[in-house]
Amino acid sequence: MGRYDSLFFRFPKEEDRSGGMLPPLQACFRGENSVPGSLVCLPYRAYLRPGIIEDEPHFHRDEEYLAFVGHDLRNAFDSFDAEIVMYMGESPDDMEKIVIDKPTMIKVPGLYWHGPIEITRLGKPLFYQPVLFNSRYYSIRRRVDREGKPYLETLCEGVTPCRRDRTVLCSFCGSCIGGKEG
Repeated sequence: MGRYDSLFFRFPKEEDRSGGMLPPLQACFRGENSVPGSLVCLPYRAYLRPGIIEDEPHFHRDEEYLAFVGHDLRNAFDSFDAEIVMYMGESPDDMEKIVIDKPTMIKVPGLYWHGPIEITRLGKPLFYQPVLFNSRYYSIRRRVDREGKPYLETLCEGVTPCRRDRTVLCSFCGSCIGGKEG
């Protein structure tokens, strides 16, 4: 046993639940859920086919960065062969459409609405990494109650029940995106 063993954490194997958009197994850093006491959440994904990354507009209190590069990190430029469409704005009612077709980092200030995010074309695997300066991934989304009044709902990884299986906690695995929730 080494002096620094308490600082090393092994990635658990995560099974893909996206319906084939992602590799069958992944290693993913999920902030507090991966390393107790972590102050940042930076999950990453290798996308293998087009599809929806995020299905609806949301915001975070904290600043977030969204990185899109080619998956072959030996040459993130030549290995980038994708088109991603996303929306962003100060209000969910006034968002600008953004088309990403080259390696890009997007700074999303705290309280800025963003999403949906969709890979509309993918010729080569895509590396996508959102970096959120919070210990857990969460999103705040606008909802409307039965009387038609809008309200905000917070979904938080490891805290909010899963939309498909209410007996487990949400892991933002993506299996509920696109109307597939149960």
